[in-house]
Amino acid sequence: MQHKSLPFSNAEILLHAKSCFMRYFDFHAHIILKQLFSDQPNIDTRVNSNDVTAIPRWCTDLPNIIQTQTHQSQLASFKDEVLIGAVLYACESYLAKEVVALRSFLKPESGHKMSIDLLSHITDNSYKSFSDFIEARNLPFYINAPQSFNVLTKDSFNHPLPTNKVNIFFTIEGCHSLVDTNNYIERPGKTYPPAEILGNLDKLLAKVPVLSVNPTHMQQSNLCNQAFAIQLTSVDLFIPREYGLTDDGKEVIQGLFDRGICVDVKHMSYKSRFDLRKEIDAGFYTNAQPIVCSHAGFTGISFSEYPGYIFRQKDYNNNAYYLELVKTMQTRNSPRRPGAPAFNMTTINLFNEEIVWIIKHGGIIGLCLDRRILGYVSKFDDHPTGTAADNLFYVDKEYISKQEWKLLGLENKTLGSLIDEDDCVTESSVEESVEANIPARDEYFYRHILLHIKHFFQVCIEAGITIEEAGKHLSLGADYDGFINPFINIATVEDLPQLKQYIRQNLKDYLLSLSDSKQWANQLDIDLFTENFFYNNGYDFVKSRFQNRNA
Repeated sequence: MQHKSLPFSNAEILLHAKSCFMRYFDFHAHIILKQLFSDQPNIDTRVNSNDVTAIPRWCTDLPNIIQTQTHQSQLASFKDEVLIGAVLYACESYLAKEVVALRSFLKPESGHKMSIDLLSHITDNSYKSFSDFIEARNLPFYINAPQSFNVLTKDSFNHPLPTNKVNIFFTIEGCHSLVDTNNYIERPGKTYPPAEILGNLDKLLAKVPVLSVNPTHMQQSNLCNQAFAIQLTSVDLFIPREYGLTDDGKEVIQGLFDRGICVDVKHMSYKSRFDLRKEIDAGFYTNAQPIVCSHAGFTGISFSEYPGYIFRQKDYNNNAYYLELVKTMQTRNSPRRPGAPAFNMTTINLFNEEIVWIIKHGGIIGLCLDRRILGYVSKFDDHPTGTAADNLFYVDKEYISKQEWKLLGLENKTLGSLIDEDDCVTESSVEESVEANIPARDEYFYRHILLHIKHFFQVCIEAGITIEEAGKHLSLGADYDGFINPFINIATVEDLPQLKQYIRQNLKDYLLSLSDSKQWANQLDIDLFTENFFYNNGYDFVKSRFQNRNA
């Protein structure tokens, strides 16, 4: 069935979206995380943007980051099946220490929502990541609230899911969340022991289903190197120092596979992800499971192109380089300007060959709704043009360990060879896109998501994957309430019906407007894809995982 654009204005889209029923899947959501940092956690409350009393220069979007973005009361507004990957996550020690500084930006009467005692005890490890936070604080609020949450089992899929509560399965973000003995690593004595990780995982599995696990998160791990991610506080404690996948990491990954659990590669460094793909293809692991990337963005390029977009490389310390990457609008495809979005090409996002590999190996990718991951840089961000005072290009910044840089063969690569001044995002191009009027701004923000959808299909088609097959492997993994920085017009989950209507109405025209995707745009059933993207793909994948694990 061919899709035809509907003659709706943005106002009509909003009115329709707010009044409709909607099935919704999210692979990665922290539904109650922010409430857990209160002195007296109450999961029925929300954190509001007006709890913030001051705006830090380095984080002007703090109110949008702090406010509750996904909550069971918000999800109830969809009035249909809602299926969520509820994240079990214990705040890392260094991150807890840095978050303490954010309390100064809360109103005095709101300070209890970010407990100084709890954060301090997490920092010094007197409040244990697994037994105190995950087992005693996080998980019970889900399993002891059956009026709000329906914890899935294999039998849940024998009939329609209930529509009057949030249906959940569990994911674990960072194996540090499964460790009590240490909450940071310091070679050689302090590590995250694989036996402790897998033993505590078994304790969880005796209570609830866990479908995927991220080996690492924002801090250094002895399991694998992490991709640089922290952009909310000081960077020093979060800079990658090591390289690739370690023997400890391989032991944990084999343990996950033995338990029928998927590895979630989000937050792993590129070298770590490369090692995992290579070893799976070589048959290193038994019972290898599909790989997922639960809350992803795309670089828009292959890794071989990565050095060509590096605008600046500087020594940061003995262990790492600081990099700035320009933002290409891919003008070779003749996008509409102003209003042409760009990717974030840092290594936390997936390169083209990784997208293809995940799909060919039966995995799924959840699209993150953090505007930084999706590629948008604002003039109000911290130094959007980087460290050089005379630079006009907007850049994305990252840190990469020198060991990983060398092992990836980047030492002798020519940097910046693909930079085209007429193709790069600048402050003026962003201003033209966001400051003309609010509808134009909203269109520009939405197009970052359309660009990711288009790129996903383009990469798959060029790799010989059919549109029909590719369309089964992309879903949402918003990462709401994971302290993400969302676009202002999709600031919370309540804005997603409007996004769904926008995609349904505008994706076809967007594909036809670009010189590469217009070749295949008419082959994509927009209505079917939209329903699959927002619900069916995630539902089908989760159902298959339950059937596999309980066979």
